Amino acid sequence: MKNKRTWIMGVFTGLVVLAFFLPWVEVQSSAVGAISKLLTGKRQATLDTISGFQVPIMANGPDARFMVDIITIFNPGIKNADKKSWLIWVDPLFAVLLGVFYVRFWNKKWFQVLVGAVGVCIFAVGVFYIARTDLNKLIINVKIASGLWLTLVGYLGIGVVAMTALLEKK
Repeated sequence: MKNKRTWIMGVFTGLVVLAFFLPWVEVQSSAVGAISKLLTGKRQATLDTISGFQVPIMANGPDARFMVDIITIFNPGIKNADKKSWLIWVDPLFAVLLGVFYVRFWNKKWFQVLVGAVGVCIFAVGVFYIARTDLNKLIINVKIASGLWLTLVGYLGIGVVAMTALLEKK
């Protein structure tokens, strides 16, 4: 049973890593150019999707103001969003770290509970932030894309697989 769960844990960890490079947010193209011009004073190339990988690059590049505005949609009280955006790159590394801890400490039940709780909590907090954000009342047409949902599902899977260690009898 351990080998099967380890393989499934690897699949969910890989899902989080893959989803990091998939679109997290879709922005309606026609509105982006006008909003970008309003915010930055110059017309930018239209943008359709933003992946987790692109967030800090955009938040610290020429489209910084536009990207920071999108970040504040999901977390209105955030300060220094451009600098904090680099923490998003920890996301796939953290998933890999949880997977490695799962494999390394597979025989320690308390550690499996910890890994499981972290995975489920990341899922719950992510869904909470998405659910509390009313994307329909924005000037920009922003939609949550598959990459972000897959990331959250991957963390939920990591949590559930780790918690199943409690069900195994010694």
